[in-house]
Amino acid sequence: MDAQLGIMAFLITSIVSRQFATALKPRNSVLNQPTFRRSISTSAALSKIEERIGRGEGGRGIEEIVIRGEFTRACEHLARLPQNSTVVILSGFPCCIDRSPPSETDGPPGAFSIARSAVALGLNALILTDECNEDVFISGAAAVGDWAGGGRLTLESFPPENEWGEDEAKRLIEIVEERCDHVVAIERPGRAKDGSCYTMRGISMDHLLAPLDKVIDLAKQKDAGIVVTAIGDGGNELGMGKVYGQVLSSKKILMPEKCVSVIGCDNLIVSSVSNWGGFALAAGAGVVRWQDTKEEGSCAGMVQKCLQSLEEETKILDFCVKAGCRDGVSGEMESTVDGMSLKISLDCLEEIHEICGDVM
Repeated sequence: MDAQLGIMAFLITSIVSRQFATALKPRNSVLNQPTFRRSISTSAALSKIEERIGRGEGGRGIEEIVIRGEFTRACEHLARLPQNSTVVILSGFPCCIDRSPPSETDGPPGAFSIARSAVALGLNALILTDECNEDVFISGAAAVGDWAGGGRLTLESFPPENEWGEDEAKRLIEIVEERCDHVVAIERPGRAKDGSCYTMRGISMDHLLAPLDKVIDLAKQKDAGIVVTAIGDGGNELGMGKVYGQVLSSKKILMPEKCVSVIGCDNLIVSSVSNWGGFALAAGAGVVRWQDTKEEGSCAGMVQKCLQSLEEETKILDFCVKAGCRDGVSGEMESTVDGMSLKISLDCLEEIHEICGDVM
């Protein structure tokens, strides 16, 4: 009997001890374990990036007009350009027309992302904008970091079309003839069917805009093989003419009959925010280059060269705002884009980096 009681006491003590030990374990002990991410292919990464930027956070229905696969082609075209080629980047959307400068925060950060990627890939980047946007781009360029040195990044501005003469026309022709191997337009106004460019509220920007869309015709005349990629988020940007019918029938875009661009492109990246499309193209080109060459040891390392960090993006946007750049929706001089907080843009940027970090 004593032996049986001893055994029972031992069992009870063991059970209580185990229960007590379990109670002492932190409830989130599983969450404290290392997180193991499943590796993905480069094609899967590009698809995930395309999906991330095309969810339609801006409420404009852009998720309905994304052309699947064009993002991947755009990344491939940029990543596989011959070394020392020049990428001409058209940007600047002066929709805050009653302000000086009239520039909005969507466009410059994305343009600098694409330029950074081009330089990291051994290319040259030339940003073309309007004189009214020049100060914002100069200020933003001062924040991008050391990669812009050595003459790989240049910026040129042009006066509005009503002030053009032979000198301006000649200068643009010379740029295309001598320094244009690839064109990317990001958040750049596109002409509507009446030949004018409009804000989303239907206000003409013609008196502020240089006719930089001429670059496309000049480039195609020079070499029909020159690829034009365009990034837009609202329907009134250069390149969105490729989905003219879809945008025209959208019930979420204001005054589409008046504002929608009729200017098309080869590769169209439709994004919730155009800056995000710039982030995506910069990273995606890095993914393709890494796939082709395995430079930098890891895909994440390659993309870090091509795409700014969250801290760098914050600095670029802050510098643009200090130069007078405004949120195109609120009209305020603040580090927000299209009425969305800085955090929302940084979350997207971080997710793109994370997706690329999963590529093995």
